[in-house]
Amino acid sequence: WYIAGFLSLVRYDRQSRSNGTSVGTAESSSIELATTHDGNPPVVIAYAVSLIKCSKAGMTTGFLDAAAILRHSIHKQSVHSNRGKYSYKMYAIVHEQCKQHAPALETLGYTALVRDTPVKLEEMKGEYFRTHVENENCCGSAEFIKLYAYLILDHPIVVHLDMDYAILQPMDQLYDAMLFDKDSARGKAAREGLEREFPEDPLPDKIDAFITRDVTSSNPWSSRMVMQGGFIVNRPSQTDFDKYIDIIKEGNVTGGKGGWENMGYGGQQGALAYQGIVAYFYDRFRPDVFVDLNVCRWNQVVADVIWRGPDKKEYDGVCRKYPRPGQPAVDLSDAKYKQCEDCRVTPPELVKTMHYTACKKPWECLVPTPRVPRNKAQVYRLSHLTNITTCASMHKKWFELRRDFEDQLFKVTNGNAQYSNRDGEYEKKSFLGYCQGRGAYIAMEPPPDNFDMTTMYGL
Repeated sequence: WYIAGFLSLVRYDRQSRSNGTSVGTAESSSIELATTHDGNPPVVIAYAVSLIKCSKAGMTTGFLDAAAILRHSIHKQSVHSNRGKYSYKMYAIVHEQCKQHAPALETLGYTALVRDTPVKLEEMKGEYFRTHVENENCCGSAEFIKLYAYLILDHPIVVHLDMDYAILQPMDQLYDAMLFDKDSARGKAAREGLEREFPEDPLPDKIDAFITRDVTSSNPWSSRMVMQGGFIVNRPSQTDFDKYIDIIKEGNVTGGKGGWENMGYGGQQGALAYQGIVAYFYDRFRPDVFVDLNVCRWNQVVADVIWRGPDKKEYDGVCRKYPRPGQPAVDLSDAKYKQCEDCRVTPPELVKTMHYTACKKPWECLVPTPRVPRNKAQVYRLSHLTNITTCASMHKKWFELRRDFEDQLFKVTNGNAQYSNRDGEYEKKSFLGYCQGRGAYIAMEPPPDNFDMTTMYGL
């Protein structure tokens, strides 16, 4: 709807469109900043999304509504809503093949950065990598445009998120842990309260990144886990970006379970693409600067993290996050390996950030009932993958954000904005009237012509 409603031009930073150069146009000085309790302007955190594919029919409406609600969720947890201590600025890394959608994202307050895949196939030396990377979900080598988030150098921290996302609580604790010295009062307080996947591990003296692992794709006999690609908090770094490019060009990947440098990342979701390379990068080259966050609280996907068979029954009930690197195998006689939180039933009020994957995207208007996969060996696993009740609660949170967005838009336009219909009866308790049936989403109405999002958000 934004494409139809607006004709704004994309303010590209044309001088930064080549590989290896910083954004350079963060324009943080132009943001109308609130002040912190000590009277100083708050630190501005960069939030980035990536638009990589745009060919599916009906996708445009979904991703633009998603982009609007994501930004709204970030604003509500920021200093501008008196919830957090930090301000924010939105970025959209748009693949060249989707650049026609960049103007629409700009109207939502995103700075659009149009980029091409950072490394071409013919530049990749590793034959196995070069001939297999394009088969990876979701987007093959094109997903590496997410790495351009490392080049948003005008901010101390960059958060890269997928579009199907909502921020439900302030993320200040992560930012404090990164920006304040470990021995300072604020740094100590932030570190002590971190909800980590492996709390037994020592914390880095200086934290440069927070990630979550794709525990659901791992097995309790494999010591390496890829990261979950919908969430990363990191310090921007030209050096880190350049290292990623070198890794991709080298393409040191083996088939099967080997993966990057034959270290055991192979066979998992996205192992050859973004999810695999980020895990490999931090595990192999930056092991002392990152923290694994609790996957049930941060980047929650409401997916099973416990092995339940049907094969290898000796592992029943074992947490998929074990064994750790360096451990030869899980000690099946040790009860601690079965003591992990079941993310499918984590109370919604404990969730910091939500990623709508296993639960289905809200605008798809689907209940995540068990599906029958092509690979029949996966039937048992997928029947236990998620929890419909928890997903309904999380869908409701997204649609509450949407309702609040529309209510505020109506208010700031003095009643000139049009409400979309809210009379859908399909799963109304969780979809709040925005779904007329299974897959029948009611899209948001466009704001009045020439409406400026600054009017609504103040930045």
